[in-house]
Amino acid sequence: MELQNEMLAKVDEVRKRKKVTYEEAKNALEQSGNDVLEAVIYLENLKDERFDEIRDYKDKTVENIRKTTSEMVDFSYKGQSVEAPLPVAVIGTLLLARKPKILLGAVGALFLLGIDVKVKSDRREIELTKPLRAKFFGMANAFSLSKVSVSRKMDDFTNKIHFKKEDKHEDDFGGYFSSDLY
Repeated sequence: MELQNEMLAKVDEVRKRKKVTYEEAKNALEQSGNDVLEAVIYLENLKDERFDEIRDYKDKTVENIRKTTSEMVDFSYKGQSVEAPLPVAVIGTLLLARKPKILLGAVGALFLLGIDVKVKSDRREIELTKPLRAKFFGMANAFSLSKVSVSRKMDDFTNKIHFKKEDKHEDDFGGYFSSDLY
């Protein structure tokens, strides 16, 4: 019993000097042969190792942020261009993902209106919308759809969409585009 009280007193002394749990203090005492001073030194060295790991992680994170902020997303339409840092574009997309209908509409608008989206970095430039648009029009040609017929179908489709809930017209989406929902 006295041995346990002595061990508890040593654990309390280590905990008083270093903010650690009982288990960590006990392990430190066991590693140092039940010497309180050696246990405190052991915990300090362990703490330095943890700070080194955290410092390395922080440095890698800062380096990655620097790399991504040098990358830009370029939105261009009819000769006009707007650039945004890649992290801003990604965060905006993630925020829009909370409202999938709006995200789908925005992506559809980018695609159908002919807005070109490019990711630019120091060394390369990646086209995002042009290859998809080319594949889409290739598939449309394979099904014998012309630009005029697709345009007419889109006009018919957009004429059916209403934006006010008070309108009693029937639409294909059951009022999803009503302003009251957003």
